[in-house]
Amino acid sequence: MSQQLALEKLAATLKTSANQIEGLNRLSEAQLNTLNQYIEQAQLKQRETLNNAIEEGLSYVPALLRGAVKAIVRG
Repeated sequence: MSQQLALEKLAATLKTSANQIEGLNRLSEAQLNTLNQYIEQAQLKQRETLNNAIEEGLSYVPALLRGAVKAIVRG
């Protein structure tokens, strides 16, 4: 993988364009791949934490309303 492809992969992870993060082109391909990996791991952890918080919060909602509230919260 080239440095440009690594930059484009990072941009995709960040849901932006490579032009928006072109300042990172000073990083090597390995550094860009490592940064991308760290960001992906952080995003996964964030999703897990949010899901756990939602589940815990739903435990305070009466059982009869839980399905409707869950549908509203999760979209």
